[in-house]
Amino acid sequence: MSRNLRGDSPFAKGQLGRRASLLMGFDIAMLKRLWAASAGAAAFCVIGAAFAGGGPQSEEEKGPPKPLPPLQKNFPLDQTWSLKELNGKPVPTGLDASLMIDGNLRGSGFTGCNSWSATLYPVKDQHLLAGPFALTKKQCPKDVMAVEFGFLSSLTGSPSWDLVNGELVIKGPRGSIRLARSL
Repeated sequence: MSRNLRGDSPFAKGQLGRRASLLMGFDIAMLKRLWAASAGAAAFCVIGAAFAGGGPQSEEEKGPPKPLPPLQKNFPLDQTWSLKELNGKPVPTGLDASLMIDGNLRGSGFTGCNSWSATLYPVKDQHLLAGPFALTKKQCPKDVMAVEFGFLSSLTGSPSWDLVNGELVIKGPRGSIRLARSL
């Protein structure tokens, strides 16, 4: 048996494959189309499975869908708020305590006895951070001083804040206050 090394054999020219496929009743173009269709179907199945999410789910993904986190609100800067309630109790009539945070994040107001100011930052998740307070040193009756202490204490300890029915509600580890917008 002699070998044909010149490259003119039926294998080198691809003729044998073409002849064999014609003998079996297939055309090369038809085989290419069939291969392309099967590759497309396989790709479609892979993409479909990826978007269907039919794979195994973890414990956390089972059950009802989780609600989206609440939208962050912007603290109402440059507005004056008057104290209406301290730790769930109404403020005595005639006592005027107030809070305002300006655009420079400087909180200020009146406690019913003394004027006050402090750096007051509205931060993420609707919390407030307060710097050291500066107060005038006027002495007032004990009940007014108790309101002053409760009012300023409620602003410390990173309290949370929210706007509820047009009122500013501040709740923290050292007390809660409800304020109405002043005109």
